[in-house]
Amino acid sequence: MAHLFRQAATRPMPEGAKLFTRDGAEYARWTARGGKTRTAKVATGPDGVRRIQTESATWFVRLRLADNSLCAVSTGCRDKSAAASRMAELVAEQEKIRAGIITRREASTAHHGRMDFAATVGDFVDGMRARGCAVKSCGEWKRYLLVAGRDGLGWRTLRDMDRGELERWLSMRAVTPKNPDKPESVMGARVHNCHVTVFSAFGNWCFRQGYTKANPFAGMVTRDERADRRHVRRALTVDELARLFEAAQTRPILEAAKINRGPDKGKAGAELSAQTLDRLRFLGWTRSLAYKTAALTGLRWGELRSITIGAARLDADPPHFILEARNEKARRGAQIPLRDDLAAELRLYLVERRSRLVGHSGASMVAFPGALDGVAVFDVPVNMSKVFNADCKAAGILKNDSAGRVVDVHALRHTFGTLLAKAGVPLQLAQRAMRHSTPALTANVYTHLGVLDVAGAMDKLPGMGTPAAENVVNLVTPTVTPDSDILRHSGVTNGNTSPVSPKSGPSGTECILTNKDGAWQEGAKEKDGGRYRTRTCDILRVRQTL
Repeated sequence: MAHLFRQAATRPMPEGAKLFTRDGAEYARWTARGGKTRTAKVATGPDGVRRIQTESATWFVRLRLADNSLCAVSTGCRDKSAAASRMAELVAEQEKIRAGIITRREASTAHHGRMDFAATVGDFVDGMRARGCAVKSCGEWKRYLLVAGRDGLGWRTLRDMDRGELERWLSMRAVTPKNPDKPESVMGARVHNCHVTVFSAFGNWCFRQGYTKANPFAGMVTRDERADRRHVRRALTVDELARLFEAAQTRPILEAAKINRGPDKGKAGAELSAQTLDRLRFLGWTRSLAYKTAALTGLRWGELRSITIGAARLDADPPHFILEARNEKARRGAQIPLRDDLAAELRLYLVERRSRLVGHSGASMVAFPGALDGVAVFDVPVNMSKVFNADCKAAGILKNDSAGRVVDVHALRHTFGTLLAKAGVPLQLAQRAMRHSTPALTANVYTHLGVLDVAGAMDKLPGMGTPAAENVVNLVTPTVTPDSDILRHSGVTNGNTSPVSPKSGPSGTECILTNKDGAWQEGAKEKDGGRYRTRTCDILRVRQTL
């Protein structure tokens, strides 16, 4: 029903091989790289070229499948006894399929368990690229999978994948510093959750491909990122934005004017040509306007770089940018509205930008219509961190504040969300302007309101001053004043509280009265016509009520 064999193959004649005949068959003898002498039978191909016949190093098994078809399968074994054991497993598997104990898909999944882990990760990442995922995301996901799975846990095949091992490895990284000299270099909650997301997605993909029976990483627990945020950004104030725009516009010329060598190194005084000054002026304008556009539109830096001249609809009503789906993080595409003053400045900038692309500043040549539509509006680098940090330093903006919050290029997007909130824009509109999937992300991460903003909201509450409090007291305590006859009633007490009667005493002096045993109230009831006609004020009870 099944038998083992070595698969025959042919390959080109080795260099320096000598031919000889044995038992009527032609053979070739040559010296291999290790110095050993090899001998193989010679065969002539259809093209008349002589080739040597070789056998595979591993054993193959030819067996009949459950559908009665013959198939040759590699056992992957060099030893014949091990290959025989593998052949017995394959035969038993086909018998189970015939009997309906397992399905063909389940058997195929078992075979895929021997697939190489790193190669499968490569196929997974290639599929991400084919779906249009960002190149940076593809690289980061591949690094997470290989560093944790292959290097950290030693997984070589898909059957080695284990959720328990991954969770233990992540727990160890959460308490073991990556750098012994920096105790704070343990894995944070955000990186932990990124590993959970990446491995869960990889497990789902393996299940859809039929490589596993189920997602091996299903049910992994995430950590609370809000309780362990390592990189907390803050929004810039309006004053800081103004200083940043000015520093970005003037710093290129100021930096170029510094002397680079000699005793006056670092001091201003270097001579610059008119052409250099013009180039540096436009460079500063580009940076300043790019920062301003990012702060007033909420565009991410990569999205801002992708905006082309053709996508800038500055004469439309309202003026806006067209952000293509392939350049947006969410891959949805959007139209980004622009303020009128920003659109006016962008018009002037694009006139200068086109003239420089065609020839030089102030050139009279005009490009062919549509020839420059594919050129980016802002010619700025991908990695803007160093330049942005230098601009912030020149503007007097601290990289980290006293609370540990950070200012970077993406903080301009946080600034946009905060400005929307301070302007009273409803959360639903702010979410659409920020292009977020949930309003919670807009409100909790990208909106930074201080105590003054909250205090301003408190000031909008209705006033609740002294008149309102007096009205409450009057509602609880009717204004009934006992007359002099009742006040002169003997033996009146009220615990430690002593009402004062201005008319009591032999010479009109004030006398201290008490209300003992309710005599005051009884006198009032008799004076006003009996029980329940007039109720007097019990000061102690009013004080307890208030």
